[in-house]
Amino acid sequence: MTADNHQRQDDMVCLPRTEFEALLEQAACRGARKALKEVGLADEEAVHDIHDLRDLVSSIKAMQRTFLQTVVRWITIGVLALLVAGVAAKLGPFTPK
Repeated sequence: MTADNHQRQDDMVCLPRTEFEALLEQAACRGARKALKEVGLADEEAVHDIHDLRDLVSSIKAMQRTFLQTVVRWITIGVLALLVAGVAAKLGPFTPK
C-alpha cells in the first residue's frame, strides 16, 4: 500500500446503512430549518404566512384571467361598435339622397 492510498483509507468512515440514513435525515432536517430561518419562516406564524402567500398568488392569477377577459371584451365591443358605425354611416341619415 502506498502512503497516499493508506491516508485515503484513514479518511473513510464506515457506518451501518440505518445509521447513515439517520445521519442524512438529520442533516436534511437541519438544512431545511436553516433555510426556513434564513427566509424568515421559522416562527409559529410561518404557516399563516404561507397560506397568505398562496392566497395572494391565487388572487393574482384570478386578476390576470379577469384582465385578459376584460381586454378581449373591450376589443370585441370596439370592433362591433365600428361595424355598427359603418353600417349606420352607409344606411343612416348622414348619407346624401
